[in-house]
Amino acid sequence: MKAHKLYRLVRQNLHRNRRNLIFSSVGIVVGICSFVFFLALGLGIRQTVASEIFPVEANRIQVVPRAAQFGTLAPGRRLDDQGLEQLRAIPGVRAVYPRQELAFLATASLDGRQISPAALELLSRVPGISRRAIDAVRSVRMWLEIIGEGIDPRLVAGDASAGEFHDVPDGEPIPVLLSQRMVEIYNASFAPARGLPRISNSLLPFLPSIPLALNHSYISRGGGGQVLRTRMKIVGLSHHAIMGGITMPLATARRLNRRFAGEQAASRYRAAVVEVDSSDRLAPVQEAVRALGYDIDLGEKRMAQSVGLLITLVTLGFTLISLIIVGLSAVSISHTFFMIIFERQKEIGLLRAVGATRSDIRAIILSEAVAVGSAGGLLGIGLGLLLCRGVDWLAVEVMPDFPFKPETFFAYPAWLFLGAIGFAVLFCALGAIFPAQRAASLDPARALTAR
Repeated sequence: MKAHKLYRLVRQNLHRNRRNLIFSSVGIVVGICSFVFFLALGLGIRQTVASEIFPVEANRIQVVPRAAQFGTLAPGRRLDDQGLEQLRAIPGVRAVYPRQELAFLATASLDGRQISPAALELLSRVPGISRRAIDAVRSVRMWLEIIGEGIDPRLVAGDASAGEFHDVPDGEPIPVLLSQRMVEIYNASFAPARGLPRISNSLLPFLPSIPLALNHSYISRGGGGQVLRTRMKIVGLSHHAIMGGITMPLATARRLNRRFAGEQAASRYRAAVVEVDSSDRLAPVQEAVRALGYDIDLGEKRMAQSVGLLITLVTLGFTLISLIIVGLSAVSISHTFFMIIFERQKEIGLLRAVGATRSDIRAIILSEAVAVGSAGGLLGIGLGLLLCRGVDWLAVEVMPDFPFKPETFFAYPAWLFLGAIGFAVLFCALGAIFPAQRAASLDPARALTAR
């Protein structure tokens, strides 16, 4: 049978049996709707976890010193300049980015009364900053103990959006980065409760520098020595910045450690981020790192994998329920087509009598099922997307802000829609196979004389 004749005949049959087919395809629509919703939700949450909460880079590992362990013969191994050179010499290593913690005490103070009127006026011109927020800034009184570290500027290239991130001479504000996660927590909880402005990359250029006292503490007397009073300027937000502290250029940290804690503190590193040529070479590089006597910090990676696995299992569970709904609807489709075939026995017999083959009859029934599956799949996708948009709208209008709240909870890769249509068509076709086989096996003479 030619394609255009098959199309015309299928269209006529679908129109005649539209009520029965619409009723039987409700399960397909509901199943595909839930399939799209839950899978898009799982993918969206995984994307947020991977990009915002626990960003994991496939071709980078963090190497840390190995401490001597009680009961083992393995000695401790400190990470120093010689160790960095050994890491760079490992085959497959593209770059090594050292991190060095500040080995002395430091404090920061922020008194809104000391912020100049010009700085407050500049801040008030930022879109979204209300007069109430400016008044809240004026009333700020904070004195903080500061922890910090130095980081290789190459590792955070592009994160400094409000200034240069490099070592500066004494007397100039020290450029620092803040942790993206720490700022997210501040924006979602601390700032709204106190009416303070939320920190973002667009706000950073308007923020004044903050007083910083080095080799100083409000709690401990420290090791004595001269206190250096300077200022720091927040120039960017980064996932590589230390959580709960400030991150400055590595050269600045080394210079200050040498000044306040000695040469030994300036030549030892807390960690080093090792970048390999490709993720395929990650395993041999890890083995070489351990052979040198260092450990690999996999804490965040394991946590990200655990959270991702939990999200995957929950998503698979709901997806399985969706496919079960679609599978049950295939039974309804099968029942409907058996009923339609019974009603169209004479018509099928007439088609066979005028030359239609068994394959033609089978193609007609299966084509009708494919059309029902395609229509049900498209309608299910549409309803699923509407449900997703509704949840996103409720999240914006009803749900309060919370840390790492995404702009959307859903992700829509192309394969999601292709898979939804494919499953709808597949289950409809499976439901129609036995009715199609039965219709193809009808005897024309018996079908024409049947009452």
